[in-house]
Parts: sequence; C-alpha cells; structure tokens
Amino acid sequence: MSRAIQSTSGTIKYRLKDVNSKAETSIILDYSFGRNNRLKFATGYKVFPKSWDQSNQRIRALSTLKNREKVNKDLLRYSSDFADQVSNLTEVEKQNRKVLRSLLEKIIRDTDEVDKPITSFFEFADDFIKSKVNQAKNIGAVKLSANTVRQYKQTVNRLKEFNKKVKYNLDFDAIDLKFYYTFIQYLEENNYSINTIGKHIKNLITILNRASEDGINTNFKYRHREFKAVSEEAISIYLTESEIEALYRADLSKTKDWELARDIFLIGYYTGQRVSDYNGITKEQIKTFDGRQVFEFKQKKTKKIIYVPIHPRVRAIMKERYDGNLPRKFNDPYINVYIKEAGRVAKINEQITVQRTVGGKKITETVLKHNLIVSHTARRSFCTNAYLSKMPTIDIMAISGHSTEREFYKYIKVRPQERAVKIADSAFFQ
Repeated sequence: MSRAIQSTSGTIKYRLKDVNSKAETSIILDYSFGRNNRLKFATGYKVFPKSWDQSNQRIRALSTLKNREKVNKDLLRYSSDFADQVSNLTEVEKQNRKVLRSLLEKIIRDTDEVDKPITSFFEFADDFIKSKVNQAKNIGAVKLSANTVRQYKQTVNRLKEFNKKVKYNLDFDAIDLKFYYTFIQYLEENNYSINTIGKHIKNLITILNRASEDGINTNFKYRHREFKAVSEEAISIYLTESEIEALYRADLSKTKDWELARDIFLIGYYTGQRVSDYNGITKEQIKTFDGRQVFEFKQKKTKKIIYVPIHPRVRAIMKERYDGNLPRKFNDPYINVYIKEAGRVAKINEQITVQRTVGGKKITETVLKHNLIVSHTARRSFCTNAYLSKMPTIDIMAISGHSTEREFYKYIKVRPQERAVKIADSAFFQ
C-alpha cells in the first residue's frame, strides 16, 4: 500500500534529492497534480540515503539519529496541513504553482511574507539568502556555517553588480549559455581568479536548483554540460617535519599574537583536524581510554566522532605557556595572517613557483614558502608527514576523518620521488 498522501487534486510524496549521495541529501516534498504537473519543495531537512525509508516516507528508526522523531512528525504535519489547505482552494487555484508554493512557504518556512508571490530571479535569490541566514542561526539539524552564508551573499552581490553594469536585465529566462560566458567574462575583466569565478558559478547553480525544486524556475538551460563551475588546482603546500620543528622552536615571546597563532597551528598539525575543530579546543575534550589520554572531536563538517592521541608537543605547549590549559580560540583570519609571520621568523624561506589564473590571464610568480602558510596547512602537513613516516593509511584516515583512500591520496602533497622512496622501503623491495 502506498504511503503517499492523496489529496482531492494531487499526490504528496517525499523523495531524496540524490538517492546515491555519499553525504546527507535534502528531503524534498514532491507534489504531483494533474498531468505532467509537479511541484518540488525543499523541506529544510537532510538525511543520509541509507537512513531513509522510501516505502514509508520517513527516517528509519535508528538509535544513532537523535532528532528522527521530530523530523518524521514535521514531515507528516507538512503533508497533512498542505493537503487540508489545498482542499480549500478553488479549482483554478489548485493548478496555480505560485499559490501552491505560497502554501508550502507558510507551512514549512513558517512565514507569512508571501502575499506577493516570488517571480523574479533576484526576489528569489534574496529570499534564498534570508532562508539560509535563518538556517545558520536556528536550525541545528542542518546547521550552516556563517562562511557558507557569506559566500552565497557574495555571489548574489556579484550578480547584482553584473546586472547593473552590463544592463543585462537578468531573470530566470535569461540564464543560459550566453549569460554564462558573459558573466565569466565580466568577472575576468574585474580580475577575479578562476577559482573565485568557479565558486560563484557553483553557488548560482545551487540557487537555480532550489528555485527549480520549488517550482519558481522553469528554465533548465543552466543544466547544459558547458554550464559548470570552472576551477584550477589551488595553491597548497605542506610543511616538512624539519620546518614544523623550526616553527615549534621559533622564539615568538615578544609578539604574543604570533605566538598564539603558532601554538594553535601546531595543535592543528598534531591533531590533524580542520581549523574549525582545532581552533578553540578545550580540556573538556580530553578523554581517557585504557589509561591513555586522547582528544575527542566531533568534526563540524562531517559530524564524525574522532579520537586523537595527545602528542607530547601539545602537552609541552599547554604546560609552558597556558598553565596546563589549551590556547584560547583566536579569529581564523588572524591565524592566517600571523602564522605567516611566525613562518618568517622560523626561516621557512624555500622559494615556491606559483601559477594561477587571474582576470583570464596566467600569472607565474615566485614567493617565499612562509607566505603561503594558512590554517589548513596544518592538517595537510599532518596527513603528508604521517604518510611519509609510514603510519598506516587507515590509521591516518581514522584521525583525519577522510572516508576513502582515493579522497585521502588526492589530499596529501607527496612528490613522486618521495612516494618512490617510501615504496622502496616496503618488504617487496628488500
């Protein structure tokens, strides 16, 4: 028996946006009304496909999912309330996508600000941003970082600037390959890097996908295979063990901000975590198993629980400068600025040739290595040095949280010569 809710004019089902996703994917309310008429609307909830019971249209009864009952109750309420309100519409209104979407806005978004149906691209984009700000602040189950919301805002602002300066009269029906190449050219002329351009295209596609799911956009030319996010390999380095040693021993006592940034960075290196996890680590995260103390992390990005042995260097940092505690949390942008200064004092001065595309032109320049150090360099350095030290890959991944070896090997920065030396030490070649 179908668990779909039958209304007097249509059928309501819940589907996953991507049933093959390896990560959490959106739960979509799918309303079918009349021949070839469908309205898709994002519920605001996400779930791993393996945790979704499609036949019963609910999240499976798994003890590891703490909020499943709330989500399931909300889904049942959304469909029930929607069916009730559709039954009160006139026959003409029942076929009006804007009216139907307005009902879902009120029921699911809990907003009454839908008297004027959203019809234009920028109206939708602004509403999308507003919903993401609300999600970042209030919805713990699908928490968004402030940085993610800021990136969406930046993309919409670039599109508004483009629309004003180029006088493109941008709207849903104008978003096609001609727009795509014109927008990229505009960004290149304003000296944006290729990866920044790619970020804006990626965010635009996300907004358009949401508009299509919600029934606002019916122009799917953006799904053309050429309409894609451009990119080039990002500039990324790792610090060798000797460079980490030099950084650890650098005297930064007269510049406390540099010292703090350096200590936080080293904790990132010796734990192998992302800056969102290692910056602000506390003593409460220290756990004891079989007489051994470890750090416990719940990774903000993946939600994985990770346990990392406490390195002697981390204990020394805690004891020497923080009275046995961990360093206080420091603003991430400051870490990126001051860790470069710390690297300069540590004489991490290898000359690195950097190639990147800015304003549509290839630029090649040579920079000192310390100028390329950022907070994420700590994690990349851990993974690379642990690999070169012959730590089993499966153990490195248990600390870093990488899900697959393919993902891991793309991440580490090992030259072919270094990998050959490591392979030469294997039993096969002895």
